[in-house]
Amino acid sequence: MYSDDEKEQLMKDLEEMESLKVDTGDEGKILQENLIDFIENGNGDKSDLIFRIELYTYAFKLFSRKEVKLDNNQFYVYLNDSILEYEKIELIKKDLDKFELVIEAVEDNGEILINLVFTYHY
Repeated sequence: MYSDDEKEQLMKDLEEMESLKVDTGDEGKILQENLIDFIENGNGDKSDLIFRIELYTYAFKLFSRKEVKLDNNQFYVYLNDSILEYEKIELIKKDLDKFELVIEAVEDNGEILINLVFTYHY
């Protein structure tokens, strides 16, 4: 059995999980500028950028089934889900507005899952 305090905490956790609470501050815009600098000029650390992309998408509760791929002027986020909330995509597109976003539905091990493909045109 759960204590009253544990029940209260579980309910708070559940409410937070059900609501879209995303506060990335300026991280999305900073990440975008760092990605563009990397793509155009080769500045920055590729591994660090991949890690930051993953953290950024985790803030939206979008979890990857494999590591983000950063290649030339594109990066790929391989989501571990087949459902994507419109509100989350709109928030991401607002932050990463210099990138074109394509949403792909792919079959992976018999499941239909989503990939997000971001392309920077320069």
